[in-house]
Amino acid sequence: MAEARPEVKEIIEKYRQQLVHFGIRPERIYLYGSHAKGKAQEGSDIDLIVVSRDFSSLNLRERLEILGVAAARLLKPIQALGYTPEEITARTYSPFLEEILASEAIAI
Repeated sequence: MAEARPEVKEIIEKYRQQLVHFGIRPERIYLYGSHAKGKAQEGSDIDLIVVSRDFSSLNLRERLEILGVAAARLLKPIQALGYTPEEITARTYSPFLEEILASEAIAI
């Protein structure tokens, strides 16, 4: 598994700050996809899983809206999914989440 490049880590940190601005305090952020595999090319999306208790009162649409607006403010190609810690713990309900976290995700 590759390590996230410094410039990607910097973008993720700025993204974390944007999320805090919107009232989402990430407990953990995972990078997955081409950047985690070390296969990113110019223009590749930065795929993230954001874990926060603050998502517990939000439905899927609300989560995606906040995550998307935070990314848009940075003008970076970020694709993020939001989960609560409890949803991460019970990840067996989602084969996608199970596979990502077990095989390629890098905790940032």
